[in-house]
Amino acid sequence: MKKLSQLFVLFVVGVNAFQQQYSSSVHRKFSSHVPLKQVPNSFVEDIASGQTRRNILNGLLGISTLSIFGSDASAADSDDPFNVILTVQTDMKKEETSEIEIEVRPDWAPLAAQRFKELVETGFFNDSRFHRVLPGYVAQFGIAADPALNKEWMFCENNCKALPDEARTQGNKRGTLSFASSGKNSRQTQIFINLGNNDGPPNFLDAQNFVPFAKVVRGMEDTVKTLNSEYGIVESVSGGLAGSVNQGKAAYYGSLYMDTVFPKLSVIKNAKIADGRTNTSAMHYK
Repeated sequence: MKKLSQLFVLFVVGVNAFQQQYSSSVHRKFSSHVPLKQVPNSFVEDIASGQTRRNILNGLLGISTLSIFGSDASAADSDDPFNVILTVQTDMKKEETSEIEIEVRPDWAPLAAQRFKELVETGFFNDSRFHRVLPGYVAQFGIAADPALNKEWMFCENNCKALPDEARTQGNKRGTLSFASSGKNSRQTQIFINLGNNDGPPNFLDAQNFVPFAKVVRGMEDTVKTLNSEYGIVESVSGGLAGSVNQGKAAYYGSLYMDTVFPKLSVIKNAKIADGRTNTSAMHYK
């Protein structure tokens, strides 16, 4: 009996180690917690220390599953597609804005579609940044400019608004959108636009079960193509040692951190659901 108990403990430890290793490898693709040398003293790590830091990390990784199957994980109102328009300032030196129009497909992934709709309607994305743009790979957004919104949606002080996983029905082709995740049932607010066909090699996002729920139908060749990728290029070249937005700090401080440390990031000035339902049955880019 004692030997069986010991074997069971070893088995549990081994499973946990495997899960941690797998989660870490997936998480590195869509999140970066590498300390940034250029962060000023006002953003030192010990400000978000102790339990608060753990809450932030748990929120970003979606570790807690206290409310995974809560009311916020309900299916979309209907299976009918609807469009969302992002008004984006791609160059912070210019006041001009342009648009990205997204067709959301509840029939592809109802939970993700409903979550995106809810975030748009609550103003979560307004004045947020495309905080991670890796040319040819992904353009990622979904950390609010308002720290209070991040606390509500991402931190785990009361509950984590994480979505349960759902089946993937579409590939991560160029122009599709998927929620970022760091493991089982960990989708929250961060989303990426696929800048290339990432369904197969070399990135294999389909195999990692990133689930597309929408596609860009306008703005892929102009707005998306001109998103600031300066920091993403530095991240790619340095292997994540520099250039990366520290997502814990971005969530904790909001736009104050982004404006101070990464002032050139492209900004989503406004996100809204389009008044009419555009007929976009076929993928097209303008």
